[in-house]
Amino acid sequence: MRKWKSAVLQLLLFVVVAFSSSFALGKTVEELLADINRLTPTERQKRLEEGARREAAVKFYSNENIDLLKGYTDTFMKKYPFVKADFWRGSGNRLVNRVLVENRAGKLDADFVSVPFEAGMSVKRAGVWAPYISPEAKSYTKNFFDEKGYWHSNHLNIAVIGYNTRLVKPQEAPKDYPDLLHPKWKGELSIDLEPDRALLGWLVAWGEGKTRDFVKKLMLNGAVVRRGHNQQIQLLCGGEFKIAVELYAYRVAQFKHEHKCPVDFSFPDPTPGSIGSMAGVSRNAPHPHAAALFADFTLSAEGSKVLASTGRMAAHKDVKSIYEEVSRLEQKGVPLLLVSPEKADELGGVAQKIIQEILLRKEP
Repeated sequence: MRKWKSAVLQLLLFVVVAFSSSFALGKTVEELLADINRLTPTERQKRLEEGARREAAVKFYSNENIDLLKGYTDTFMKKYPFVKADFWRGSGNRLVNRVLVENRAGKLDADFVSVPFEAGMSVKRAGVWAPYISPEAKSYTKNFFDEKGYWHSNHLNIAVIGYNTRLVKPQEAPKDYPDLLHPKWKGELSIDLEPDRALLGWLVAWGEGKTRDFVKKLMLNGAVVRRGHNQQIQLLCGGEFKIAVELYAYRVAQFKHEHKCPVDFSFPDPTPGSIGSMAGVSRNAPHPHAAALFADFTLSAEGSKVLASTGRMAAHKDVKSIYEEVSRLEQKGVPLLLVSPEKADELGGVAQKIIQEILLRKEP
């Protein structure tokens, strides 16, 4: 009888705790996060962990590579074993379209959403994210955070000219964009179907007219359009072509060092780039405490070390890239041109027209 009474009391206690949660009190995710933002660091962490224990799960959508996403989930679950972390990965437009469609239909069940920077402002306008100010923001410059907390980024990405070192001698490799138009590279060039960072950088630096002219000349010089930066670097490694017009610098360094591929890269002028993927807590997150805890983790030094271990260029002030080629770029005098999310949003339509009309040859 006593055991039965004890079991009933434990059940009642569980119900009381569960229904004392913010959702039981009718609070939205935004109100819950606003409350958390007003707590002291110690109280904040305690509140998040208590809530995450009840929720026991976190699900996120992301455009990042599988190696990084697995690194995040494995390390996060080791740190917080009471939370099961899971993700769905989609690339480029596929991910963004799914997020926007599910959000409009009220069926977005992801707690945390990360999208390519060029789509970040449209996702923000759609009301996908709830404002959340992570205490980890102190370790970043202000251009990696939305001023009201709707989104954040923990790394940067830059586009460089890649080449196969077995087929191209380093001293003969193209150093800048005009070099790509030389007849000796005719039929030996590859460009991605979604060259967003490079294309937006060109538009900012050159304007639409010069950018259109340059892309047309690339196509006249036999540039082949392929989908997927990862596929391109694999083909470059295999010698399928000699030059990649725009590859991500960290990825070339990774293949060079870890896969022993005969590849290297040049920093053109400008070297276009941006903050990395833009991420935030979903406005309708089923597990908001776990989502906020996950956001803090990805922004922390621990999470940034997971990021850096995959070769990426972490923006955390205390975490550096593992590859010398993509470290201390400003000290090396690399002519970086980082496109802001707002500028990417402004020029996105122009960039898509160039892709459709020139890369895909769908003349209006």
